[in-house]
Amino acid sequence: ELQSQFQCFYDQCSNNAIKRKAILNSLKKDRNQVAFLQETHLTDEEHKKYLREWVGQVYFSSYSTNKRGVIILIHKNLPFTVSDTFKDSEGRIILIKGILYGERFLLGSVYGPNINDEDFFAVLLSQIAEMDCPNILIGGDFNCSLCPHMDRCPPQNTQSKISRAVKNILEELDLMDTWRHFNLSIKSFTFHSLPHSTLTRIDYLCMSNHLVHFVEETEMGTISLSDHAPVRLAMQPPRPLDRTASWRLNRLLLLNEDFTKLLEEQTDFFLQLNDNNNTDPRLVWDAYKAYMRGIIISYSSRKRKEQLAEQNKIENKIKKLEEGYILSKSDKILGELKTASLSDITTKKAEKDILFAQQKFFEHGNKPNKYLTRLVNNSPGTNFISSIQDENGRRYMDNRRINECFKQFYEKLFCSEVKKVH
Repeated sequence: ELQSQFQCFYDQCSNNAIKRKAILNSLKKDRNQVAFLQETHLTDEEHKKYLREWVGQVYFSSYSTNKRGVIILIHKNLPFTVSDTFKDSEGRIILIKGILYGERFLLGSVYGPNINDEDFFAVLLSQIAEMDCPNILIGGDFNCSLCPHMDRCPPQNTQSKISRAVKNILEELDLMDTWRHFNLSIKSFTFHSLPHSTLTRIDYLCMSNHLVHFVEETEMGTISLSDHAPVRLAMQPPRPLDRTASWRLNRLLLLNEDFTKLLEEQTDFFLQLNDNNNTDPRLVWDAYKAYMRGIIISYSSRKRKEQLAEQNKIENKIKKLEEGYILSKSDKILGELKTASLSDITTKKAEKDILFAQQKFFEHGNKPNKYLTRLVNNSPGTNFISSIQDENGRRYMDNRRINECFKQFYEKLFCSEVKKVH
């Protein structure tokens, strides 16, 4: 697990509630803090549903219910404070500019046309240049292969006009194709066209060249949740946040007979050892809660690992079948690819999460609580102090140094007040 991982790119179609939930569950499983989605096929009102389901910031560009649509999801734990946004009217471009860890960043989700549209590329280039941001990270489905010899199967020697237009934008903005940078000689693809029997890599994550030293890992997923494979990127943030985790009981576990039986057995075991006349009942109760919490966390963790192991096993099987099909073009392998699917696992979990969410909204929907707060508070990063300057003009970005600056400031401030009184 990479604690510094905070960026992910996904290419999906999410106009179905269960599929949308499955996508969000996948992002949560991989602990992604930023997601770029294309071909969402949602209107403005439908896109706003992500505000209920995704804990963080949501920015999108819509076109219609059956075409295009792009979205950027930013997790609440990422201290990204937005200062400027741009979205086109065609549902192809969404750009957001803001402050992240004290630095100016531009994030963008792009869905390129499958024909040579010079106006589209002119608008994309001009808007990125106009927003004038030194750190750029753009993800999207560009509908072209930048290197047709490496990014297509069967390979081609000629480059399309769309590819030349995209490469021109990358050169003008000093951007790089991150996956290809770390995988120079590897052939892997993000889209499989059954009618044309072709495999292509048309989904890219492009970032400023000077940011490459922050990259820890970049990988390509499997074609499972949609007809495209996700491209993931893990980066080392300039200054990670120090956060503590909280725990609460998953009440759905109480419907599991094995779990309730385990609770009964562990309760009897604990009371036999600790419940006697010489022990204060309050101490027994407090110790019992701590003991059972450990048992529940252990049980939940084991179940979660079993589910993830099963899902990873299927994903690895799909990956091997894809690699085998690339080499052999076997109809037998293609048939196995069609039958190997994550839909049963992801759909079951998505349906359970939707049911649980409906129950919580029914119980708390008309009360002033965290659900209302999440809808009202659209700026989760505004309270984050990314950097501070001391009285000597030196700038600090480290958490401890920032705390020391505040401590010294207030010590000096209140010390002055005390001297005035005396």
